[in-house]
Amino acid sequence: MKTALLVSVLLLRIGAQGAQFQNLGFETQNFPDFISDPIPGPPFTSAPVEWVTPSWTMPVVGYNSTQPFENWASLLDHDYVNTWQPANPAHAPVVGNFSLGIWPQSGIAAPSFFLAQTGDIPADAQSLRFLYHGNDLHVYVGGSLAPVHFLEDRPSGDPDVPLFHYYAVDVSAYAGQTALLQFEFRSFGNYPGREGTVPGGVDALMHVIDDLSFSPLPAVPEPSTWSLLGVGLGALLWRGRRR
Repeated sequence: MKTALLVSVLLLRIGAQGAQFQNLGFETQNFPDFISDPIPGPPFTSAPVEWVTPSWTMPVVGYNSTQPFENWASLLDHDYVNTWQPANPAHAPVVGNFSLGIWPQSGIAAPSFFLAQTGDIPADAQSLRFLYHGNDLHVYVGGSLAPVHFLEDRPSGDPDVPLFHYYAVDVSAYAGQTALLQFEFRSFGNYPGREGTVPGGVDALMHVIDDLSFSPLPAVPEPSTWSLLGVGLGALLWRGRRR
């Protein structure tokens, strides 16, 4: 707990000046000129975070690498297939060219994996929406724990991963302000047989996140929205009966 608080304070100081959030889809890399065309390329276990996932703060990151239980992350593309369970291979969900996979250390007392960035939350933002496959995710906005709401399943167009699972958190209290956005990935991840685990998901204890975006829509539909939806469905049923 003390380590997590210290990390939060340091990140708040680093990003105190504020700027627009960057690289929310993990599509941007910033490799130095002396490394030619590093992605796409062969997998690697680690590289400086500012090369592979610039704008984000995290412990360690690689590319198309499987590092179960080691508190590592890896940029993943459409060619990624898990290697930890070769008898049951599974692809990772990827929007665009890349997503981010995370393997926290295992065990009840194991440290969590933190992914963070400080930036300016848009003035009209009510929610932050994102793709997430896994289990046991905590999201903090401005240092406060924000409940994670399931949003919807979206058809992916990818036969290897037919549905993308989307979630949202409420950021309305920080709209127009500079705030720390922090994801805490815990060791349970996508674990076979555990509640909340995605059937056929990628590596055990793995989390996948991608396609973050701020939205003027609330994190969960307001009661009035549900009422309008109910009225609309009722009207359709009534018209169907008349026909």
